[in-house]
Amino acid sequence: MPEPISTSERKLRDAMERLFAGTAVRTDGRLIKENLYREAGVSRATMNRAKSVLEEWALRAGGTQPRD
Repeated sequence: MPEPISTSERKLRDAMERLFAGTAVRTDGRLIKENLYREAGVSRATMNRAKSVLEEWALRAGGTQPRD
């Protein structure tokens, strides 16, 4: 049986969908990890523990993004 999705993981996944859809609420919408955890309203450490979310982010965002 699959492990249930935590509240933090759900927040991160919802935030990821908003960022990729261009409908960010809490950030400027750039596709960077800093915006992912801020958009989700979780800490950076919480984001870093969500390995499956980060793997999906890397696939969808095309790997690492340089900062401006």
